[in-house]
Amino acid sequence: MQILVISDTHGRYDILRKVLSEHRDAEFVIHCGDGEYETERLIAEHPELKQWILQVRGNCDHDRAIPLVREIALPYGHKAVAVHGHTMMHGDLQQNLVNLAKDCGADIVLFGHLHVRIDRNVEGIRLFSPGSAALPRDQFPPGFGLLDVMEGGILTSHGNISRSSLDSMPEW
Repeated sequence: MQILVISDTHGRYDILRKVLSEHRDAEFVIHCGDGEYETERLIAEHPELKQWILQVRGNCDHDRAIPLVREIALPYGHKAVAVHGHTMMHGDLQQNLVNLAKDCGADIVLFGHLHVRIDRNVEGIRLFSPGSAALPRDQFPPGFGLLDVMEGGILTSHGNISRSSLDSMPEW
């Protein structure tokens, strides 16, 4: 099972639509926050996507109906917890994320907010940030993440969003 992870699109509907249209074969999408308005627009235009896109609320999102934390059961006994991360910044972010995962019984935490790609194991918990799809703050271009959930574990990878590829908007 493949899952698309995206975060921090910050109003860039064109980016969100492009990445999602290129990954329609993903089982579902997890948006790790700061993408409320463009996600809302995409779902309004394509209501059939409502169950396909899972969101958590970021610090730039205002809809209180969007949860701050989302637990997601995955195949083969895996479990993810998604959070934007802005509420976890007090103290040690890494340890706060690990503690959240342990409290939820999750083996992977998906998060955004930092606009930086992260993929590391800490205390047996995978911490994964896709970086920002619109405004990266690291040496990488705008990007997204992919999770391949398998019986033996979860394989993670990052992908790049080419600015030039945004010129050709695919049909949904």
